[in-house]
Amino acid sequence: MNTNANKHKQHGQSLVEVALFFPIFIILLAGLVEVSQLIVTQNRISSAARAGTRFAANGGENVGVANVVLNTVTQTLEVDPTLWDLWVIRGKVNQNGDGIIDWEFEHEYGISNTVRSSSINPTDIQNRILEELQQDQNKVTDNALASDIEFVATYAIHDVDSILGLSALPQFNGFMSRDALSVMRVTATGNEVTKGCAAFPIAVYEGIRSVTDPDDGEASAYDFPNASDFTYPSSNRPTYNQYFNHVDNQSLLDAKEGYVYRIYNGPGGGNFGWLHWNQAITANAPNLAESLAWPGNSTDYNDYNDSTSNGSLGPINGWGGGFIPRGYIEPGNVTDQALHLDDYVAGDTGVVNSKAVRDALDEHVQLDRTLRVIVWDSSTGTGDNTIYHIDDQNGFAIFRIIGYNLSQNWILAEFIRWDNSCGQVASTGP
Repeated sequence: MNTNANKHKQHGQSLVEVALFFPIFIILLAGLVEVSQLIVTQNRISSAARAGTRFAANGGENVGVANVVLNTVTQTLEVDPTLWDLWVIRGKVNQNGDGIIDWEFEHEYGISNTVRSSSINPTDIQNRILEELQQDQNKVTDNALASDIEFVATYAIHDVDSILGLSALPQFNGFMSRDALSVMRVTATGNEVTKGCAAFPIAVYEGIRSVTDPDDGEASAYDFPNASDFTYPSSNRPTYNQYFNHVDNQSLLDAKEGYVYRIYNGPGGGNFGWLHWNQAITANAPNLAESLAWPGNSTDYNDYNDSTSNGSLGPINGWGGGFIPRGYIEPGNVTDQALHLDDYVAGDTGVVNSKAVRDALDEHVQLDRTLRVIVWDSSTGTGDNTIYHIDDQNGFAIFRIIGYNLSQNWILAEFIRWDNSCGQVASTGP
């Protein structure tokens, strides 16, 4: 009897221990998941801040920095403005490298609702930036490294939802609010703007209009594509609502950063055209793919022993070489080998749905590259004989290709900014 009683007692004790253990185990497991989520989220915020700062260092405007940051995380984190606060910072360090003399601290996104936003101290952020600029790759501090440095930075705060409900407890609020600061030096403060542009072989009409809401009840060829419409990307396809800066039905000439355009191939108004850089090269898909591949070849005047056997038509007399280059030569003016406003450029065939062309476009989409393209205002000819005139005021723009369907002859592209860093026509005076 005593033995059975002891067994029942031990069994009951085991059940109590299990009953006590499981809630503790579940809490520990949830805590582990919570910490893992915070680490992953922190990495995503840091990566997004770096992307925004890189964009700013390359000449992007402040509103575009916020756009880049949020587009970087739109597939993985909530982008509700109540959960984010973003600042774009620009400044300059003094000659001694021990203080900041110019300082811009602009709030570009959010409504100051994040937990950390109420305790932001710009002086602390200045100190963090200065400390980073003063350090070399081995974290050794030397004020001389920061002397006269111009810099850009992105400071991002994002509040994270807690699995354990910790965000509801005041003592854990700061723990669930993550921040990231990314700083980059501006190493080139100016360009020789009259120098010819390097570009990718895409000419976009100045009168194209931005995409419209596919759910507005008014079907249009310029609606944002449905997921099934894309050839690429094949997964995680972009959606209309993720482009929060977008405004429907806006002309390219009125574009702001974040506007999205569904552009159809063709020489007529409202379309885009593929290009080939000189008329010695046959306008075909293999040559287009080569020009589309990073980093482009519009300024490549080397001799690759190209001949008529691989699709080239033969050297152009008078351009300055006895071989066939791959770079730009203006139609009708062989001495002009630099892309400028008011120049002309040769169109390519519209039949370009080849694997090589798709591979080049896929890579641009995958890597979120920004591409300088030509903006045209008029054209003559058709097919391979099309000649585009580069707009004499707004001839170059930076776009990001975000998807396409070449069998339907369209690309989907996000406008980043106008580009006047090159290709400008020097004034000859009165």
